[in-house]
Amino acid sequence: MKRIELSKITVEDDKILYEVRQDSGVELLRQDLAQLFIRLHCAENVRVSLGRVPQSILAVPISLYLLPLTYFYKIELVLPVMDKVLYEKLPEIYAAYSKIYGPFSEDWRGKLIVESVVNTPTPQTETYDKVVFFSGGVDACSAGVNNPGRKTILVSIPDIELNAKNEGPLREEKFSLIDKFSKVVGSDWALISNNFNVSLYRDIEINNYLRMTRGLHGPAFDFDGWAGIKYIANMCSVAPLAHAFGVKSLIMGSAFEQFEKKCWNAEDGASPVLSSSIAFAGVRFAEQDEIRTRRSTKVRKIIEWCNRRNKKVKLWTCFRDESTQCGLCRKCIRTQLNILCVGENPKDWGFDNFDEKKFSRLIKSYGYLDAPCWHWDIDDVIDAQKAYSYCNDMLHWLKRIGYKKYRIRALARIGRPRRIAWLKKILLINRYPHYLKSIIKRLMK
Repeated sequence: MKRIELSKITVEDDKILYEVRQDSGVELLRQDLAQLFIRLHCAENVRVSLGRVPQSILAVPISLYLLPLTYFYKIELVLPVMDKVLYEKLPEIYAAYSKIYGPFSEDWRGKLIVESVVNTPTPQTETYDKVVFFSGGVDACSAGVNNPGRKTILVSIPDIELNAKNEGPLREEKFSLIDKFSKVVGSDWALISNNFNVSLYRDIEINNYLRMTRGLHGPAFDFDGWAGIKYIANMCSVAPLAHAFGVKSLIMGSAFEQFEKKCWNAEDGASPVLSSSIAFAGVRFAEQDEIRTRRSTKVRKIIEWCNRRNKKVKLWTCFRDESTQCGLCRKCIRTQLNILCVGENPKDWGFDNFDEKKFSRLIKSYGYLDAPCWHWDIDDVIDAQKAYSYCNDMLHWLKRIGYKKYRIRALARIGRPRRIAWLKKILLINRYPHYLKSIIKRLMK
């Protein structure tokens, strides 16, 4: 077997630096020698010494990020060190990935070589009890208000998103979001950046290989593919910080979905099956926060919790690299509708571009198309007997239409421009009498 090797781990101030080498001809990494980093950005009162974190913990993030290669490729992955708790969880982690994205075949597997398995000591001091992962979205804010106070540290890892950028308006907004939210819930915060997604893998080639050669075509893989397989591993960039502070519990918001009487959690890279399989040196993921709570309920709870304290927070759901949310993508529209159903103005909760008349026109023109569960969730919480403070007529109109008819008409609206374009192409045939004559002759035969 050819090999990929984690050849170096060093610490420089607030950075962890990694070198990953691949043998010539492996062609899974963008470069034969990849230079990677994790960097901590902390609130002013938060101090962490990465130099005191054991190598077995410093290695956790990159080890989990590299590990899935051995599920699909006949390579040797060589790691210098691994925490004993994590090492013993490897069969469970493999089974979790196989359940979500597979089933995988043992015949596909490469070989993992760990040069030293270490029984890592846990810290004597416990500065914080838990980490709450914070992106600024509904699930994250809900987890934050459920776990407030000085024993919680909020942690944002923007680079878990595939198209995240290390610089730009959105990254600056992430700093602002976590800083302001921390003041509302009374917790400390840290933001962790890394270059794993942008610098390590030949993602397109790997994704195509998994689809075409390994035949991965289940719902989870079709939804987020290779990017989803890397997701939880990238969240574990928090491992060195969690160990340094004696954290025992990692808490992430759950993407719970309900459609009428059917209830499920998203089977993708953020699946609770995956998160519950991972543990290291006394640190583990807790049950995902509000794992059985609908999105509309979370938005109501966040708003009511903040209003009781005369506070406002931004609910950030947009992925564009700007300092303001677009207000027009499906997640922006969904969240604005959730806020309106609580009787609040979306402009007060992070949607600076909200305009009542324009938003009502957008909805009434069937401009909102989303998964059926979100259409149903919004429709279900609109009270036909209530007068709403904002977009009252539109909300009652939406209730009368019903989620089924609305979604059908929204689908038709999306398809209409394509049908018109094809019709125009057909009508243009009259400009070419020679071809028209030839077609008629063929039809007459």
